[in-house]
Amino acid sequence: MRVKLEEVCKRIYAGGDVPKDRYSEEKTEDYKVPIFANAEKDEGLYGYTDEAREKELSITVAARGTIGYTVIRKEPFLPVVRLITVVPDLEKVSERYLFYALKMCKPQSSGTSIPQLTVPDIKKNTLNLLDIAEQESIANRLDKLNGIIKLRTEVISKMDELIRARFVEMFGDPVSNNKKWIMNTFGEICRVRQGLQIPISKRLINYEEGCYEYITVQYINGGKDREYIKNPKPTVICMEDDILMARTGNTGKVITGVRGVFHNNFLKIEFDRKKYNNAFIVQYLNLDFIKADIIRRAGVSTIPDLNHGEFYKIKIFEPPIELQNKFATFVSQVNKSKVEVQKALDKAQLLFDSLMQKYFG
Repeated sequence: MRVKLEEVCKRIYAGGDVPKDRYSEEKTEDYKVPIFANAEKDEGLYGYTDEAREKELSITVAARGTIGYTVIRKEPFLPVVRLITVVPDLEKVSERYLFYALKMCKPQSSGTSIPQLTVPDIKKNTLNLLDIAEQESIANRLDKLNGIIKLRTEVISKMDELIRARFVEMFGDPVSNNKKWIMNTFGEICRVRQGLQIPISKRLINYEEGCYEYITVQYINGGKDREYIKNPKPTVICMEDDILMARTGNTGKVITGVRGVFHNNFLKIEFDRKKYNNAFIVQYLNLDFIKADIIRRAGVSTIPDLNHGEFYKIKIFEPPIELQNKFATFVSQVNKSKVEVQKALDKAQLLFDSLMQKYFG
């Protein structure tokens, strides 16, 4: 039997303003009650106050930013900044079953340019109301898969950390350049080519001879189906050993290992391969202080956009190519292991998504 979520909940409401006169960033003797907002970091912890609005077991759902991010809250807390709080009627619904059902809630059109989830959106969603034992069985299965996904994601993250640590070990502190490598600018060691905006009418959904995949930010992020471009100009084709960097859309995102026609949101970095190798530049561009510099140079407008001239001003040091090649060998070995873990992660994610659709779609 399908029922509306409001029928299996005691209350559903959105958080209000932060109590500025009763607020602390740190937990103190006077301010012990956690404040939660719309964010994933630290499960949305914003600070602390002295009075909880919600004291019952509940589930919060991010209404803005990381929309749909859900957390089961077992201790008293104060929700703020429109964070949606859902208090289940535990005689009707398991909190973990409801937790997964809430993940499927999507924002409806609100007439604004910024998407957000609202209390009415939550209330009118429905779920299949089963007996509690069956709800728990479904939640247990999803919990196990979710655990596997988190574990494999953590393994990939640790592999990335290993590469970052190896970079510092071999090349020193990239901020201070404590190994005194020669300093260049990107303008001295490379040229960039901007991709092409292809009209929708010229994009193909099926592969034909002479076609190349169309590389867009949306496609890379998994939000768009594969498209093809037939007989493109050679200047807008990238190969697996090339480096692309998003100048706008997802400014600073670095991509390599792809072959196709790249969108005009990307810059293709054509570097001096006698002085640098792919792996070194990719890792360098992914350093936190370089990514921050890229964002700063892209401007503070609503849609940051890095122009060629600003990219050319970014500094990069020049270790011996032999040392860079040793680093590239190490990266290649780690990436081979990452590929296998990623395959296992994709398989688990596919099964999880399929079950979510089966139970709550």
